[in-house]
Amino acid sequence: MSSKKSDQILSQMALSLLTPSVVITQLLGNEIMELLENMGKASEEIFRGERLPILKNHSLDSNP
Repeated sequence: MSSKKSDQILSQMALSLLTPSVVITQLLGNEIMELLENMGKASEEIFRGERLPILKNHSLDSNP
C-alpha cells in the first residue's frame, strides 16, 4: 500500500512540475505564430506596389 501511495505522490509531483512548462511552451508558440503572421502581412504591404519589370524575350527577337 505504501508503494502505491508513493507512486501516486511521485506522479502528482511530476505532473505539477511539467504542467507549467507545457503551458508556457503553448503560449510562446502562439505568440511566435502571431509575430510571424504579422511580419508576413507587413512584408506584403511593403512589396505590394512594387512589380518586376517586363523582360524582353530574346528568343522571339532573334532569327534562327
